[in-house]
Amino acid sequence: MDKENQDFHEEQPDWEALFTEEEAKEWEKDKAKRKKRKKMAAKIVSSLLVFAMLISGLGMWFDVFNLPAIHFVKVSNQLSKKPEVKEYKKAVVTLEWDGAKGTGFNIAPDGLIITNEHVVEKSNRVNVHFSNGDSFAGKVIAKRPEWDLAIVDIEKAKKLPVLSIAVEKEWETWAGEKIIFIGNPLAYTQIANEGTFISPVLVNGLDIPVMMIEAPIYKGNSGSPVINQDGQVIGVIFATLQNPEITTKEIIGAAVPSYYIQQIMEEINKDNKLEEQF
Repeated sequence: MDKENQDFHEEQPDWEALFTEEEAKEWEKDKAKRKKRKKMAAKIVSSLLVFAMLISGLGMWFDVFNLPAIHFVKVSNQLSKKPEVKEYKKAVVTLEWDGAKGTGFNIAPDGLIITNEHVVEKSNRVNVHFSNGDSFAGKVIAKRPEWDLAIVDIEKAKKLPVLSIAVEKEWETWAGEKIIFIGNPLAYTQIANEGTFISPVLVNGLDIPVMMIEAPIYKGNSGSPVINQDGQVIGVIFATLQNPEITTKEIIGAAVPSYYIQQIMEEINKDNKLEEQF
């Protein structure tokens, strides 16, 4: 080491010698406090990040466990005590494919499911689950986007519970009737609820008038049967819309009249007869 560097090192102060024993202890305490504060800050930041991720991940549960949802579950429990509603629910199914799900209902003992076209627009094969636990493979055999209706044929099924459909062409005369509908809204299944068929209405995207229904309808109710006081299906719920007759633009439900189900069935039967001839 040369003389210049040696003099420099010899001139460096002994920092520890500058502190008294008491001051050294205080300095160590302050050092420990600083470390503790840093650890606390890191924990707070980590907790905030975890909380943010939890809120994001559980976002859908805020939709499920909201006050309207709690209300319709309560109403469903009350309605489901009625013998006729218990019977209706046996024919209402959950349609499932690739992690998606929707609602439909059966109208034939060997399995013929009615639902909305938009429910099955991305798949021609679906799994059909009944409330008793029975499951079947289903094939979409008819789609009518202009009416938002579709029909799914179940394979290898017999003696299934059914709902009967009303096929009156003058379905507008049912306006004012109290109705029950059953479906799979939000994350629930087999939810029964009630409402009123108000009047016919025209909506964009469909070339037929549809039923305007005053009822608590949510995402997942598409494909739900609308059942009148005689136990017949008079419509199929397909959307919610703003009531054009009320200035507050109240959100209500819309259903395709069951008359058009019969129209599709007649077309299918006609096509089958033509195939048999050839």
